[in-house]
Parts: sequence; structure tokens; C-alpha cells
Amino acid sequence: MEIIKLKPFFSEKIWGGNGLKKMGFDIPLNKNIGEAWIISAHDNGMSFLTTGKFKDQALKNVFEDNRQLFGDYQGEFPLLVKIISPNDYLSVQVHPDDEYALKKHHCLGKPESWLVLDAPVDAHLIYGHHAKTKQELESMVEHDQWDKLLKKVKVQVGDFLYVEPGKVHAITPGVVVCEVQRSSDITYRFYDYKRLDDHGQPRRLDLEDSINCTLIPDSQDVIVRQQTGQIFSSQYFSINIWDTKNNLKLEIDEQPYWLQLTVLSGQGTINNQDFQLGESAITLGSIEQITATGEMKILVSWIKK
Repeated sequence: MEIIKLKPFFSEKIWGGNGLKKMGFDIPLNKNIGEAWIISAHDNGMSFLTTGKFKDQALKNVFEDNRQLFGDYQGEFPLLVKIISPNDYLSVQVHPDDEYALKKHHCLGKPESWLVLDAPVDAHLIYGHHAKTKQELESMVEHDQWDKLLKKVKVQVGDFLYVEPGKVHAITPGVVVCEVQRSSDITYRFYDYKRLDDHGQPRRLDLEDSINCTLIPDSQDVIVRQQTGQIFSSQYFSINIWDTKNNLKLEIDEQPYWLQLTVLSGQGTINNQDFQLGESAITLGSIEQITATGEMKILVSWIKK
């Protein structure tokens, strides 16, 4: 087994800034960087391996040409991990499920999740809606009753939220999250605070698709607060928050195809390799014991067999 670090892709956003520097990323200072795609085989933002025989190769190519190193997983590379650091409100969004996405875009839908890494006092996220029927949803949208429609939940550092397809959602200023999601970039923009693009025009909205995809009534919230260990498991991805201060050996209860690791705080070693804040890596080959030194919190994600 090898543990190989990855070089991230940085995405400029209208709501971005330079907050990702606090996470240890060397971002361009003259751009509003909103997202670091830290583990990605998506064409819109590719990660590259930094060491070993695959050094400087795209994760997508390594995966497709060496599936035996990824547990012989079939299909496209399934996961995408980001750090998102907003200076302003993100647009209110909703993502399609597999059925809708396959029919319209010939690709899979987008379940995702957030782990809150930083947040101001009394922070909240937009997570769900209050409409009881499609007619009520359409009426609130038509009459610009977004404060009445959108549901807000208070959050603090350490909170985990699962955002299933059809769940209306938005990240708010200053709330930094690590997002684990399906490797899909299909987003329907429901509301955008009447912002203008670089040409002075209102930014594109996807109202028809957003309404079609929104779950009505709203789905049940899935929020896990202040925990370590395995905090989430689904058919799409599983997540463990590994606190090396309390346990120097990684322990998971499922059989993964491979593991993905992102250091959320601290520094130390993983299998005798130095790691620090913001660095991410993947395992290649059969999964063996993974041990650490130092005091780190590490987000571990995987697809279970």
C-alpha cells in the first residue's frame, strides 16, 4: 500500500476571497478563490499525484489505467472532496437525483455533505425549505418570498450535514466547510440574491429544474454534531473523523475500495510520511494498517464494497 499526496485545483468564485490561505493552501492572491478541489478526478477541476511513479499524473488517468490499485472499482471515479471558504453567500442551490440527471445530462446526480471547519458566532446554513406542496413552493418563488421559504439551521465547528439530492441548501459567509460529494458538477441555481455577473447582467437561474428536483415536503435533516469516529455511511460515501490525539491507529468498520485522507487540523505523520494542515492523499493498493503520530484531525472518506 502507498499513501500518495495530491495537488489541488483552485476554483475562482464571485463569493470567494483569500480565506483558504488559513487552511495552508498557496492560493493566488490576485484572485477570489472560493474552493480548493483537494481530491478530484473531475474534468472541471483535476487533482494531480505529487510523488511516486505516478508523479504529476492526473488522478483520473491513474484511476482509469490502474483500477487494480483502487480495489477494481468499476465506473467513473466516484468522489470529489473540496474545501469551501466563502466571503459572501453562495447561491441557493439544489442538485438532481440519478434519475433526473441521467435523463437530462447523461450522468449521475449529486449527493453531498458538509463538515463545518470554521464559523462565526451564531452562524447558520440554509438547509431545506418550508413549502408543503409544489404549488406553495412555486407561489413563494414567484412572489420572491425567500425568507419565508428557506430554512436556516444554526451550526458550529464540528457539525456534519448530509445534503441529499433534492435538498435546497446554501453556504453562508464565513462558514468554511469540507465537502464530500459524488463526483458530479451539476448544480441548479435557485436564488442568487439578485447578484450581477461581470457584464452587469443578473446571473443565470435554473428555476424550472430547481422546482422539478426539490423534494416536497422537505426531506428529514441529517445533522451529526461534535463527533469523531465514523459519523456517516451511505451507498454514496462514508466518512470518518480520525482524531490522532486519541487514537493513533485508524479504525473503520467497513470494507473500502480505497481511502482518501484530508488533514483538517494539526500536523504529524501518517505511516511515517509527514502531513500538515490542508494536505490530502489517497491510498493505492491493498489497504493495510494506517497509523499516525502527532495531533491531527483527519477526514477519511471512502466508497464501501
